[in-house]
Amino acid sequence: MLKAGSTILLIWTGINFVLAALILTSVVVFKANSPLIVMVFDKAEVAGLSARVVAALNTLTILYNSCSVVLSILVWVLIRKSLLAGQQWAFWVLLGVIGFVEVMAFIASARVGNARWPVNAVQSVLYVLGISLCGFAIFK
Repeated sequence: MLKAGSTILLIWTGINFVLAALILTSVVVFKANSPLIVMVFDKAEVAGLSARVVAALNTLTILYNSCSVVLSILVWVLIRKSLLAGQQWAFWVLLGVIGFVEVMAFIASARVGNARWPVNAVQSVLYVLGISLCGFAIFK
């Protein structure tokens, strides 16, 4: 069960990493605007946004996604080195850290019309399933 749960958490980590890296690449390298802009505003509203508002959204997108990339790497290492070894402290850290991220993702998305709900739902299901299997295996 520990291996299965850890694998599911690694899938969560991989999805999180890939999405954040793709968004960072598009905004930083290709100078695209934050995907959140088109997810939240229609074309007429986007046209009415000032350049400073767009720049601020792009800045927050870069900050959030850079943190998300680094979090994914740290979580991957923690799963591979400590959780798979059955270390209880790793379980508690992952429970708290990923749990906090998942709750905050829903709170943040709710403020913009649940624009990210499909991604949040998939990630949350993976997290709950993975952490539950790991917890059962470690504490049985």
